[in-house]
Amino acid sequence: MWMWTALWMQTVAQAGSGPWVIGEGQGSVYIGAEAQRLTKLAIVVDGERSVIPVGEGLSSLAVKGIAAVGLTRRFELQASVPYWRVQANRPDAQLCVDLGLGACRTTSTLGIIELRGKGLLVDEFFGGPFSFALGTEVRVGDFTAATRERITNVGEGGLDTGVFVSMGRTGAVGSEGYWSGYLELLARYRFPLTRSFPDNLGTPVPGSEFTGTAEFLVGPARRVAFGPIATSQWRPFGVDWGDTVLTDVDRLGALRVFNARVGGTIVIRGPFDLAASATVLQTVVAVNNPTDVLSVSAGLQTLIGKRNRNDG
Repeated sequence: MWMWTALWMQTVAQAGSGPWVIGEGQGSVYIGAEAQRLTKLAIVVDGERSVIPVGEGLSSLAVKGIAAVGLTRRFELQASVPYWRVQANRPDAQLCVDLGLGACRTTSTLGIIELRGKGLLVDEFFGGPFSFALGTEVRVGDFTAATRERITNVGEGGLDTGVFVSMGRTGAVGSEGYWSGYLELLARYRFPLTRSFPDNLGTPVPGSEFTGTAEFLVGPARRVAFGPIATSQWRPFGVDWGDTVLTDVDRLGALRVFNARVGGTIVIRGPFDLAASATVLQTVVAVNNPTDVLSVSAGLQTLIGKRNRNDG
């Protein structure tokens, strides 16, 4: 009983997160929303990091749909489509004026469309010490290219591809509860929009990057689970804020960046294979990135199709 509950809860927490797959002949659909708020930006100039205000801040809201389908017992495909609206609360703030190029205009657009394939290589439910999966992703950001020069952008345009590894394990807590945790690491190659960024000839923009996600959930009962989550993004290839060319549309994509966020997730499982989840994340470290992003997301997810394990 608890095995299926653990798998279902973990899948819901981040709509397909972790190494686990939903199984052949089964699908899932997630519909959610995410709101973000930030007011400060960490910049590096001549090797010195400083924090500057972003006027009265930026606010964003997204709606997102994620669908997954199990092609075999150990392989699934997933597609994610977001729509974003990002606005500066004071578009006439001094930073907006200084940056030019309509830096703080409101942006309303489809975001980065993501396609993922994930294969489960080691399965703890069938004797493995943990679950381990390998996967690949393709991201299409063409809809974001036209506004990539704005600080209200939702992407830098172009096409990305990546590979990731994911590992995790679940266990029982008493007679009804469970715990689960996973770690995912991804390396992403970003096909360059340009290799002739001013004063940085030959350097691809945007540069390739790495991301990581870790999550741990505890479910004291079958229908509820909660726990911490941490994410990070690292783009080591690029220039610092003080070396970018502010008159170029690729000025933000040329930056080397780092950020780390921590927070928590709660999942409530209802009847009819329906579950609600909510996540809060706060930036704790940033380089050439916003320092105080507060992100709140919530959504509903349901399973479709036959089950491979009985949920009791």
